[in-house]
Amino acid sequence: MNINTETKYCQTCGIPLDIDYASLEEGQNEEYCDYCLKNGVKSYDFSMDYLIYLWGLFPEEYYREVGISYSSSELREIMSKRLPEIKRWKQKINTAHVQYELIIKVQEYINCHLFDDLDSDRLSQVAGISKFHFRRLFKAICGDSLGNYIFRLRLEYIAFKLISTDTSVPELLSQINYQNKHTLSRAFKSYFNCSIPEFRKRHSNARPEGKNPIQVELSIEKVHNMRIAYLKLERTNNISHSFSLLWKQLLQFSENYELPSKGCKYVSLTLDYPLITPEEHSRFMVGVTLPQTFETPKGFGMYEIPSGEYAIFRFKGLYHELNRVYRHIYLDWLPACDYTLREPFTFETYINTPEKTPASELITAIYIPVTRKET
Repeated sequence: MNINTETKYCQTCGIPLDIDYASLEEGQNEEYCDYCLKNGVKSYDFSMDYLIYLWGLFPEEYYREVGISYSSSELREIMSKRLPEIKRWKQKINTAHVQYELIIKVQEYINCHLFDDLDSDRLSQVAGISKFHFRRLFKAICGDSLGNYIFRLRLEYIAFKLISTDTSVPELLSQINYQNKHTLSRAFKSYFNCSIPEFRKRHSNARPEGKNPIQVELSIEKVHNMRIAYLKLERTNNISHSFSLLWKQLLQFSENYELPSKGCKYVSLTLDYPLITPEEHSRFMVGVTLPQTFETPKGFGMYEIPSGEYAIFRFKGLYHELNRVYRHIYLDWLPACDYTLREPFTFETYINTPEKTPASELITAIYIPVTRKET
């Protein structure tokens, strides 16, 4: 075997690969570092600019892996020269990021027109690409076919309505323009492995007899629109690791620009349905509110949470207890209150952070979009 002494770099992140070519086993990977292979970074749709930005945030990670110390600006300059020459970025810079933005645009359209006639002809026009290319791209990024994706979102929306309102199935069908009761019953049982009445009974309440309700402070408030810079989490096999990674990036960015001292809030916005959507399918935006004059930072998306009336539940305690809070909100409070849900997504703001606050003192505000029931 000829020993290759040339330095090689991970074909995703650009870090030097420590390869012993003299003892290289047959079939052993020579293109990606262990981190990118094991943690799914290879499948993340980062742009090259964003990856360069990330390296500048964490030069200590580079030092720990390589043993060479660079400042943030030095490392960004090195990666700006190195990354265009590796496989992932060489053919067309930022192609993956552009494609990902196209699919986000389509996903937002689907969310707003969930029960319209959605087919690949219409949605490929929304994306502005050919139908054949759109279908392949959608499955590559979302991990599922277009039909299965829409089917899942529709059933999860219906399931959430079934546990969060007292709407009858015929009323619900008339509101959402689903095919018919029998078609829905078959599809629902196939997806959730139980009938609609069984599902409703299973989620009939959150508080067993004799147990105290979750302690929260509730207020109904008119909230002005919020402009947030966000990173999106979607399609991951290790949600805790990925969520922590995004938050670390967000906190670093926020502190670099002293955003907390400007009154900015940390925000998490869920794009799916609490208590319904499986964790591996959950989609989140994690972000920070921005002053109106602040430009969108490179590598981040921009989203505007709409103004409106919200039920705000303030909870003090560990983050892993938040699921109990959501169960209380949707299964105890909502069916008995004078309000009904509006369509904008639920989101959370964080009054303090684990880095500076004991876990038991963490304060989370959950915003539920509501409107008063008609009498």
